[in-house]
Amino acid sequence: MSEERLEFENERVRVLRVRVGAGSQHHARSRKDRVIVWLTGAHHVRVGHDGRREELHRRPGEVAWRAASEHRIENIGEPHEVLIVELK
Repeated sequence: MSEERLEFENERVRVLRVRVGAGSQHHARSRKDRVIVWLTGAHHVRVGHDGRREELHRRPGEVAWRAASEHRIENIGEPHEVLIVELK
């Protein structure tokens, strides 16, 4: 199970809190340029629109930049939580 909640939004950014349950998968989605902050550790697979699979391990507090993309996430570890700051 996954849950996405809007935490903040203005004319420049949108901040989402995403909780991803163990073994759950997000459906394919498009995201704008963004910064991701892992609030907990994570072990997941990111699948791009081209089918390319990337297995990732993230630590609590890790921060990453992602350019706009279409992708889906498969959680292959424990439940995890992230903040996504999308630029408008």
